[in-house]
Amino acid sequence: MYLTNLPKIHKFRQIMKYSLSILIFFLGTVLLFSQDTAAQKELLKRTYEKYGLLKTNPEQAFAEAKKIEKEARKINAKEAELRATAMIYVYYRNKNDFENMLTVSNSLFQKAEKYKIPVYQVIAKRMLFECYFFSDLPERAFGELEQGEELMKKLDAQDSIVIRAKADVYINYANYYTLKNNPEKVETYLKLAGREFEKYPDKKYRKGLLYFHYSNIARFYNEMNIPDSAKYYVLLSQLKGEDYTRVTAELNNLQVLGEVAMKERDYEKALVYFKRAEKLDGDKTHLNIEILYDKIIESYTELHFNDSARLYRAKKDSLKLSISENQNKSLHKLLNEANKNNYKIYIYLFGSLLAGMSVALFFIIRKNRILSRQEKISQEYLLKSSGNQNSEAYSKLIEMFKNNDLAFMTYFEEVFPDFTAKVSKLSPGVIQSEMEFYALLKLKISTNDIALYRYIEPKTVRNKKYLIKKKFNIPKEADIYQWFSEL
Repeated sequence: MYLTNLPKIHKFRQIMKYSLSILIFFLGTVLLFSQDTAAQKELLKRTYEKYGLLKTNPEQAFAEAKKIEKEARKINAKEAELRATAMIYVYYRNKNDFENMLTVSNSLFQKAEKYKIPVYQVIAKRMLFECYFFSDLPERAFGELEQGEELMKKLDAQDSIVIRAKADVYINYANYYTLKNNPEKVETYLKLAGREFEKYPDKKYRKGLLYFHYSNIARFYNEMNIPDSAKYYVLLSQLKGEDYTRVTAELNNLQVLGEVAMKERDYEKALVYFKRAEKLDGDKTHLNIEILYDKIIESYTELHFNDSARLYRAKKDSLKLSISENQNKSLHKLLNEANKNNYKIYIYLFGSLLAGMSVALFFIIRKNRILSRQEKISQEYLLKSSGNQNSEAYSKLIEMFKNNDLAFMTYFEEVFPDFTAKVSKLSPGVIQSEMEFYALLKLKISTNDIALYRYIEPKTVRNKKYLIKKKFNIPKEADIYQWFSEL
């Protein structure tokens, strides 16, 4: 999985939906631990002052954090040292450097454990969750999250940083259950996070936390295909963020608005939102960026701006190559740890990964064989039924399809007045783009022609047909064109 960046990354696309506040929890929080000396207080203050550099001058921020770490050890300024280490983690996170993220988060946990500061142990576990989550090891990530939750039980629930830490643990549970396609638990954990934010004592900072929270809720409703609620929570988020704008929430809000515009088939408006999101500088994970590129590619394709779509496909491929390399380094890091700590366990893990890749490869080959067989059956059926497609209405529909005529579906529904109702009964909530594809199957338009006139790859058409057969429980031996023809 690390070497090829295989199918799980597509599930991770949903992750971006709630990961926007994943690391913010310890960076903007007002920490109230007392310091023994003026020098310790001053050093801690510097960590807050230098944090802003992560956005404007990350290299300088990294150098300052390393310097503070060193000075803090000399004067025993434990909290300043831990916070500086957390800054270093964010620096590597912004670079998608999974190997160093893993090293720094482990270091933070060990130091927090040594200094007996449980809240930073929780923070470190949150970081480790993210490291493994981004490295395509969700179950390992979940284990770190559960350990962090256990450590939270030792903390004073009234403390500001603890309130924030609890909220972010809940957000990460939402991330995990997003991956598991469990919307009920996603909603539950997002609501729990919101309740924690409401407890925050500082009124101004509470407003900023709700800015992130409402943005997460907007993403959730967008994924549940409730666009009015999604737009409502984006508006709430933007109102809360008037004095507290942060890239992660603003990026999410713009993406939600863009995706809502896409559902309304207003692709030009969608691109305006997506391009604004692309220009934002700051905390953007590779998952955020990949989703953004996907949406831009889809919008350009729908508008037939094929050169622009190809440009963003190239950008996406370059990003995925970079991420794959970093995930590979992360895997090597795990294997090196295995040699030092528990060789057999990690060799088993590595073997499991290889086995998983083998299983995935098996199913890919199997699926390709199924697609090839189904395509052959379809070609034979289309060849036999070609004589029944000479009516004037059929010819007009084909011409409208080839010209990408916006009135295509209107005329199709005149020719086949019961089709939409029948499909909607079998699949409630079907969207317009899906119905258009079903109409093409009803008209017996071949895979190659759909690909040619809709500017997509034949493989994409075959995959869509494969998923449709599963969705409608069409028997394996039945041809999809014949099934829709008889509908």
